[in-house]
Amino acid sequence: MGGLTTGCSSAAAADLRTGDCLKVGGPPDRPEAIKAQCGSAESNYKVIATVATGDECPTDADSYYSMHSTFGDGGGTTCMDIDWVPGGCMSIDPEHGRDPIRVDCGDSTQPHRQRATQILQGVANVDQCGSGLGYPYDQREFTVCVEDVS
Repeated sequence: MGGLTTGCSSAAAADLRTGDCLKVGGPPDRPEAIKAQCGSAESNYKVIATVATGDECPTDADSYYSMHSTFGDGGGTTCMDIDWVPGGCMSIDPEHGRDPIRVDCGDSTQPHRQRATQILQGVANVDQCGSGLGYPYDQREFTVCVEDVS
């Protein structure tokens, strides 16, 4: 995916752990993040690492979120992947700078719906996906296989 989100957060970096999920939204110049239950309707990203700066995130991370602190300590950066759930759908529209959102697969009012069909470990190649569509993560060697939902 490769989209990068930065901004001030209502979820402090120190409170976030790898595996936690977030609801990230708001305007690009003032995004907000709050903790959410993984796989829930609110969750759109999963924390994959917390680091000092976005440059330290894995190169194949879907996004990162820089936390600003009023005390000048930088606040840290949260590296994130989309919170894909096999069988579940996300509305993915990176061309318009919109964060992914979890949607009902049957909701035709939602644009760009994609259903996660499987997550392949140890391979970063969409050719291994039955649909031929997916998101390869080269550095961490896994692939999220998806299918477009009409």
